[in-house]
Amino acid sequence: MIISTGFYDIPVKLNIPGEDLPKVKHYYQDPNYYALQKVVVVGSSNSAIDVALETYRKGAEVTLVIRGADVGERVKYWIRPDIMNRIKEGSIKAYFKSNLKAIRQYEVDIETPEGLVTIPNDFVMAMTGYQPNFEFLKKIGIKLSEDRFVPEYNHTTMETNVAGLYLAGVVVGGMDTHLWFIENSRIHADMIIGDIVGKVEKL
Repeated sequence: MIISTGFYDIPVKLNIPGEDLPKVKHYYQDPNYYALQKVVVVGSSNSAIDVALETYRKGAEVTLVIRGADVGERVKYWIRPDIMNRIKEGSIKAYFKSNLKAIRQYEVDIETPEGLVTIPNDFVMAMTGYQPNFEFLKKIGIKLSEDRFVPEYNHTTMETNVAGLYLAGVVVGGMDTHLWFIENSRIHADMIIGDIVGKVEKL
């Protein structure tokens, strides 16, 4: 059996009041839907920056809420200048070293270094990351590391501590979801099939 479930299964929650409102989205699809709306984007990595730029270009009034002091270091090099220029010119408002504290139907509270700020809001795009379904992995017997929930597997064959059970793709990274992606995890298929074929030939 091969488990290749990726890591978009479960969004990382903000755990703040109002997160259960229908206007809060953890998954993003069509920027046109947010045209002429007041949109708060939470996060600083590629997903958040893509959402901010795409909705802005469809006419949304965009506010970024970023925990750190800068846009994420992993943002694509050809995207970073775009978002930095939009922030610099004021087209996209950014609150750095800040956290979204509460969400209500028509406004949100942002905790900033200067104090609490309340702004009007129509939608919150919580691009705060995702994680694999670790409970599912544990239930089928795969051991996970205590710190980053990295599954136990053979790095040569991709077989887990459960005989005959393999992992492929981003799911092998545990919480370190940035380590694996489509381009560099394609090798997992060859490694798994090679191991299975080798076992069959020994029968």
